[in-house]
Amino acid sequence: MSSSPVSTPVPAQPYGRPPLRTVQVLGGAGAGSSAHVRSLTTGLAARGVRVTVCAPVEAEGEYDFTGAGAQFTPDAVSALRAVCAGADVVHAHGPR
Repeated sequence: MSSSPVSTPVPAQPYGRPPLRTVQVLGGAGAGSSAHVRSLTTGLAARGVRVTVCAPVEAEGEYDFTGAGAQFTPDAVSALRAVCAGADVVHAHGPR
């Protein structure tokens, strides 16, 4: 009789706690960084994490971050301060 690990679903958020808030800041619209942010967004949103992506407008059109479960904010320095204010994690990608 072989024993194989049984995977159990991870709860979206700990009982009684608000969801984790992350902001993914994409400095450029390079294919590697944009695809990486899209992948992270998909995985985080699937686990119940609230994700906001701040990126150039053209990156949203090409990589559909909102389709992956994120809120999208166009990349503007004035917007970054407000978006990042209540975040638990801010993860920056690309040049700046």
